[in-house]
Amino acid sequence: MKGRVIGSYGMAPPQRTILRSRFMLAVIIYAGLIILLWAGYHNITHQALSRAAAENAALAADSITKEIGAEFARMNTVASVIAGSDYVQDFLRENDAAAYYEKAAAVSEIVRKAAYPISSADSVVTLGRNGSFFRFSGGLSDSACKTLYESLKDEETVTTVIELDGALFFCHSVPVADYSGKSPDRLGYAVILTGLSKTRRMLDYGDSVDMALTLNGVVILSNDPSLENITTAELEPGYGVFSIAPIAGTGLSAIAAVPDDAVFPENDIFLTIALVSLGLLLSMVYILYRYLSSYMIRPMASVISGVASLGGELHGRLAEMPVLGRPDFQSLVLSINDLLDRAEQYNTELLDERQKSFDGEIARKNMRLSLLATQIDSHFVINTLTNIKRLSDIAENDKIGQMAQGLAAILQYRYAGDVLVNVFDDFQILKTYVDIMNIKFDGKFAVEYDIKDDFETYLIPGMILQPIVENALTHGLGNKENDARLTLEGSVTENDILFEISDNGEGMPPDKLKTLQDALAVKELGDFPEPGLRGVALANVQRRIRIRFGDAYGIKISSIPGEGTTVTVSLPLISDN
Repeated sequence: MKGRVIGSYGMAPPQRTILRSRFMLAVIIYAGLIILLWAGYHNITHQALSRAAAENAALAADSITKEIGAEFARMNTVASVIAGSDYVQDFLRENDAAAYYEKAAAVSEIVRKAAYPISSADSVVTLGRNGSFFRFSGGLSDSACKTLYESLKDEETVTTVIELDGALFFCHSVPVADYSGKSPDRLGYAVILTGLSKTRRMLDYGDSVDMALTLNGVVILSNDPSLENITTAELEPGYGVFSIAPIAGTGLSAIAAVPDDAVFPENDIFLTIALVSLGLLLSMVYILYRYLSSYMIRPMASVISGVASLGGELHGRLAEMPVLGRPDFQSLVLSINDLLDRAEQYNTELLDERQKSFDGEIARKNMRLSLLATQIDSHFVINTLTNIKRLSDIAENDKIGQMAQGLAAILQYRYAGDVLVNVFDDFQILKTYVDIMNIKFDGKFAVEYDIKDDFETYLIPGMILQPIVENALTHGLGNKENDARLTLEGSVTENDILFEISDNGEGMPPDKLKTLQDALAVKELGDFPEPGLRGVALANVQRRIRIRFGDAYGIKISSIPGEGTTVTVSLPLISDN
């Protein structure tokens, strides 16, 4: 069965707009991820190169530190050898001028041989404890020697930088002392001086690394003379990599610094290549977007729009796609239309079957309720007729008449044809039943009804409470000789109506109560009543409630031996319109 054709592929309905928007969002997210990956790769690469440059700078600083430290150690060793020579000690103790200069010649040979391995030594000087000095090599002025003495007196072994005659020298000083007595006798100093300019060759580490020596935070020597006399704090911000290492035993530190443009000299080329690669990737994303949009998203959006325009109905059909080069989607449209044809045929057959099944279920449900009600009716009528027979045996004609009248009223009410009845109508019949029971038991039952006036606006299944009241009067209060009381209370919640039937009878032992509670808690009590008419009250009521209203409603029972039993009935709130 063909239906009307629905769908226009030349429009842009909301469904198509949403699909294209989502596809555009996915493309944007994908492009963003590409940019993030590119940025991450560029950053990681740059950091790796920077880290390598930093390691090289640290290696350079360490190398210079070791080289200069080794040179200084050799000078200190030579100064120590000179200071420890007996000839030098005897020379510094001499007070006679002639003998002093005579011994100086011998000491000069010792100094020459000791200082021979040190090519960088500019001056070797001895200083006496009284300020006298002797220059074994170098051309220091007298004033420079006096300045040297003033700087070193009372000092122990010293390696430092000192300015003499307008030039800076590395100074290696070792005290000369006589240890033959009880306490050392300071005789003077053996001093080796090296000009800083000779150390500059050690700082040559290539054009890409600036090397420097600092004293107290100030550059005193560098392979780049423009950096000298600049503080470390001023120097560091101008470099991409900056490494500093102290020279042991001195106040000096070696610095290796790499300028930003030397850290990554190919940075501009790398960045250009990376940007070109990013542009190519984004161009490919755009081309892919255009292709998918034209050959997939738009046809798909058209099909979705057509399906959405059906509005969930089966009588419509999709229009064939007027788009060339889309055979897959054209086949999809034809398949959807064919599916709609078959679905409409199936739906018609299914509705017919469901209607038949529904009618059968309603008939079955009504039959179950009818059988359950008939069981209660039969149970009640037989009990009442038995009581009438008992009264006739003892010639209680007045009571027989009252009981027969009450039975007639109850049966007339029961077969009036209404399944749901007004609460107050049902309670009126319930009172008639209690009167019948009081005739049977000589008026020993006292029944209290706590039902508010607004209950007259609600409906309940007819005779739903009577079997419970009968159970309470017969089994709960039947053996009680006096003060046999029954209370029936009603309350209304937001969606439910509750009844509590309580007696002050003998109650039930725990095992019997547990058995009864388990039986009532079973989800499926059976489609039809159990055969026979004994012990059917509570199970019958439970079946009637569940068949009509479902497992959310029903009866619950609690009991305390010697105190009584309470049965709670929950029903849905049904207005009497």
